[in-house]
Amino acid sequence: MSYSINNITYQYSETGPKVLDDVSLTIEEGTVTAVVGPSGSGKSTLVQILSGVIPNLVAGGVLSGELNLEKDGAPALISVVSQTPEDQLFGYGVEDAIAFGLENMGTPEDEISDSIEYVLDLLNLQSLRKRSVAALSGGQRQAVCIASVLAMKPQVLIMDEPVSSLDPNGKKMIRNVLNQMKADYTTVLIVDNNLDWSCDIVDRVVGLNEGKVLFEGTRDEFFRSFDLQRTLGVMIPQEVEIYRALKEQGQPVSMFYQYDDAVEQLDKLFAEKPGSVRNIRPQTFKDPVVTTHQLNKIFADGFQGLRDINVSIPENSVTAILGQNGSGKTTLVKHLNGLLKPTTGDVRFRGNTIAGKSVAQISRSVILVFQHPEHMLFEQTVLEELTFCGRMQGLPFTDEDVLKVLETYGLADEKETFPLNLSMGKKHLLTILSVLLSYAEVVILDEPTLGMDLKIRSEMEDIITNLKNDGKTVIMISHEIPLVFKTVDYAVILDSSVKIYEGSKEDLAVRDDIFDSIDINLPPVVRLSRRYGFDHISYNVPDFAEQAAAVLKEGGEA
Repeated sequence: MSYSINNITYQYSETGPKVLDDVSLTIEEGTVTAVVGPSGSGKSTLVQILSGVIPNLVAGGVLSGELNLEKDGAPALISVVSQTPEDQLFGYGVEDAIAFGLENMGTPEDEISDSIEYVLDLLNLQSLRKRSVAALSGGQRQAVCIASVLAMKPQVLIMDEPVSSLDPNGKKMIRNVLNQMKADYTTVLIVDNNLDWSCDIVDRVVGLNEGKVLFEGTRDEFFRSFDLQRTLGVMIPQEVEIYRALKEQGQPVSMFYQYDDAVEQLDKLFAEKPGSVRNIRPQTFKDPVVTTHQLNKIFADGFQGLRDINVSIPENSVTAILGQNGSGKTTLVKHLNGLLKPTTGDVRFRGNTIAGKSVAQISRSVILVFQHPEHMLFEQTVLEELTFCGRMQGLPFTDEDVLKVLETYGLADEKETFPLNLSMGKKHLLTILSVLLSYAEVVILDEPTLGMDLKIRSEMEDIITNLKNDGKTVIMISHEIPLVFKTVDYAVILDSSVKIYEGSKEDLAVRDDIFDSIDINLPPVVRLSRRYGFDHISYNVPDFAEQAAAVLKEGGEA
């Protein structure tokens, strides 16, 4: 059987624009469909309509069209995993949060207990069952949110950016769970512009642009449509980017979208495989601007979030803080701007302790952009939000300065918009832009790509480059390892609250032992450029393609 959406059109008000315009599509039972499209294309509105939030909870709009979402003659049970876990986690503890939906459905107590055990085992969350939800990391909260939805055993599962805060192991776990759900004929819609993590489980892709269906077809059809990928602003696996770049060079390669398939194809392309790059480019760094000294943090529930952490962040660098969920990354950076106070140890800015200073005082030097933009947006307009830091710190700026920022990043037409009404990607972009008008010398970005399409993410990368060019220091937490190696100079890796690596990106790129220990893969361009003996390690696809062309030319001339 199949579910269908027929000629759905929606406006938030009678005089407002059509957010969805005559949208029709068919979703086969037991399949995984990815819904993609640039920020503001209507993806989240479609989720709200499918789940019944529109029109049952959000009134005042104009909705037309038909939904066929029945199974065996009755409405299908549809559950949604929100892109903001805090919006749907209720209860003090993890078990309470998982039980909440089941209790509201009137599920018998013994069945609730069985369901809790089932999802705790399924998502490997048994160690968190007695923890407070408030004490969990962002990724752990997201996993608990997914558990609370899976416990209700929906017939249609809608996941809105479900893995944005999950580490690579968490993403792998969700892929395995979704494969199991497919086998049980559960229908899954993944609303996410990042197809990197889900490429091997997705069956079909639906592309929305300006409220219209621009594409509906198989995953492989979509991966072969290069112009479409760019138009819809979709993040694709780096392997597919490599395939696209080589294909555009005219190289004889077949489609691949996973590492092993890439190796199979490229082994045919490169006759010799020396196994190591010819040159390692050493990096030099300035003196540290932020340091921690024997930093320990024990939370009220007894969990030790940091153990004897000593780090030295070089000035005017881009530094990544890496590690699995719960390793202590966010706990560490919240100490750097004073949001958390150490149990023991010290944080210093330019050699001077920050102990005894308020967060407002510290923010003139070190500022943190949260991973969930809703935690930072509280002004009435985009313009007021953008200038908030500058106004609070007394930074001199002109209307022309502000307008230039708005125009550069595509927000000029929305300067009077209520910030929380922006798409998730634009909300996150706005929080990052707001620190440009501040005195801060150190800018911390916690999972900065949340909700961003490819265009906005490229703008975010430009912001990081511009901050560094302006002499600033950027610290970034991210689980997107290809993005990390593309943008950073330096890295700190935490594992189970302990630092296990600190040093340059170049040194890290050859430390397979470190990545094996935290069960994270190096980016495909790094691994493949090493495998085929390129001149230097590649950190982005254009460089990889350029080096590949040079190597193949040398081979042809020989």
